[in-house]
Amino acid sequence: MRFSLFGGRRSLSDTVDLSGIAMLDWPKAIHDGGGKAVFIVQPDTTEEQIGCLAQIYTGQLGGNPWAILGTTYEVAGLVKTPITIDGTGLKITMSADGVGSASGDTFKNPVTGEPHEAQIVLPDGFIWTKGECGVGSFTAVAEGLDMKYNDSNWIYYEFDWADDR
Repeated sequence: MRFSLFGGRRSLSDTVDLSGIAMLDWPKAIHDGGGKAVFIVQPDTTEEQIGCLAQIYTGQLGGNPWAILGTTYEVAGLVKTPITIDGTGLKITMSADGVGSASGDTFKNPVTGEPHEAQIVLPDGFIWTKGECGVGSFTAVAEGLDMKYNDSNWIYYEFDWADDR
């Protein structure tokens, strides 16, 4: 999961353009808990910014999805390493030095190879209400998590961090 913060509550005004990657792994259904998370940030991320991120991603500040998801995993670690993120929406590549890489794209029409746009709309969704669907692959190893998925479900969505639905 890629995240970007653009100001906000607490001391987050110093996090403008702060981007990172979250490795999230649950052994069963998310609501069953028992998950592990590793957060990957740029080397110049300050301790104050990391403290704010920790409060957000563990649900301490409220707001969905983290008020819900933050209760379903334990933080296994934090990695400071150069991160490269290129592209937008579904068409994106990400890499974290020494950790791994990921890439996503739209579905493709099997006959023409042209992009095949697919969306999921959840009018009453509690984390997101519209997701653009595609296919992605990633491999990452850090802080005891070892994840590798090829041609997996890949959904791009935006959400309001302050939404307490």
